[in-house]
Amino acid sequence: MAKVLNEQKHTDQRMRLLSHARRLFAGCGVKETSMSQVAKACKITKATLYHYFKSKETILKEILACRSEEINTLAAQTNPAASLEETFYQIAKAHLEHIKKTENLELMKILLSETMKNNEMRKYYMTFVHENISKGAQQVLGRYLGGKKNEKEMRLIFFQFMAALLHYDWNTRMVGDLTDFMGNDEAYIRQLSRTYALAVQSS
Repeated sequence: MAKVLNEQKHTDQRMRLLSHARRLFAGCGVKETSMSQVAKACKITKATLYHYFKSKETILKEILACRSEEINTLAAQTNPAASLEETFYQIAKAHLEHIKKTENLELMKILLSETMKNNEMRKYYMTFVHENISKGAQQVLGRYLGGKKNEKEMRLIFFQFMAALLHYDWNTRMVGDLTDFMGNDEAYIRQLSRTYALAVQSS
């Protein structure tokens, strides 16, 4: 029992450290943030921080890994009995709800900044995209399109769908309320889900 509690305590501490680091990285930039600053924000010594993470790059990759786990969870939670349109809708709704969380907004800010100036981070993020699009295509589209579409075609469909969601989200953040122009979030994701489901099933 003590071992389980210690493991949970260790995990909780890692998540707390990642949360503080993510906030600093989003506000100041990764290069501009030192391990000392992260340790200070977490109210621990730098030696303790290094016990959990060997470098800023390790912290950055761990932050991204947390998002990867969240995406996999979203895909796994879709109702296997739902239609393709309803499955697209469930993913879209969950995505828009999750992307509004502070931690995910901070992550997107970090990614936009770091992938533009850090080649290693760009390569790591591309691997992240490849892996998650492939998993999403297999988990979500595989049960509907298995045998009808090859793996590359399913990846392309899932990538286009997720890209449309991201594009919508960033436009509403940059431009503001688009309700008068195209309806609210619910109307958009309903139409997007219907459009992709019809396009996939008719092709």
